[in-house]
Amino acid sequence: MKRKNNAIYIDLENIPAALDLKSLLDDLSLRHNVDSDEENVFVIKMAAGNSTAIRKMKKQLTEYNFEIRDTPSITSKYKNRADLIISLAALETIIINMPVIDRYVFITSDSDFTVIMEMLRKYGKEVFLVTKEAVSDKPVFSNSCDEILILESYTTKAKGAKKEMKIAVEPTPQEKMNEHVKELAKKVIDSFDPDSWQLTSFVGTKFHQMDKSRMIERSKYKSLGALLAQLEKEKYITKRINEKGQPELRKATGEPRSQL
Repeated sequence: MKRKNNAIYIDLENIPAALDLKSLLDDLSLRHNVDSDEENVFVIKMAAGNSTAIRKMKKQLTEYNFEIRDTPSITSKYKNRADLIISLAALETIIINMPVIDRYVFITSDSDFTVIMEMLRKYGKEVFLVTKEAVSDKPVFSNSCDEILILESYTTKAKGAKKEMKIAVEPTPQEKMNEHVKELAKKVIDSFDPDSWQLTSFVGTKFHQMDKSRMIERSKYKSLGALLAQLEKEKYITKRINEKGQPELRKATGEPRSQL
């Protein structure tokens, strides 16, 4: 399997505490793989900020094994050195070149990072920026990276936007697992061009790269084939057999039916 090494850096004082790291990392894992044999691997994960900013996200950062750098202000009148520390850490990877990093991801709304972003691109590296929607259209950002993702799309508030009423009955662990693998499959399908047919085997490879603990086998579906059959029943996907006799699928047009 081909590895695409990723480095991700979080400027903790320029992001909301509601950032959902799992949602963001899942999305980044699925982006821009050339073929089914390629997998995005996060080999460097660093977050920097003052103690207050660290405290707001410490649980998530610890769960995902981030290196956490406390960057207190030198004086009360000046901001801390998180941007400098992260920038130097990213530059060091170019100098050492072990491991070789293919893609750099910066999560910040601070334009100071555009200096290191532009330099990394000069060395042929792919650079992503995850930033607030309010500043995402700044030319200084769009001219310094390959892709911009909107920070608000990866917050717990975004995930809970549909929560209009309290659910009376708490789902069981088994029900949560069933729902999780279904959402994982949808996330994989949503990552493809909606107008392009994908080999079912390719979809399966991408799904299993995400489902490393093989939850699908412990869910009620037991296999990806059964889960895809359910998504087809719900009209979330459409299937066909191509001219070579291979099964393919793509996301169905129109709104899917409500879940069963």
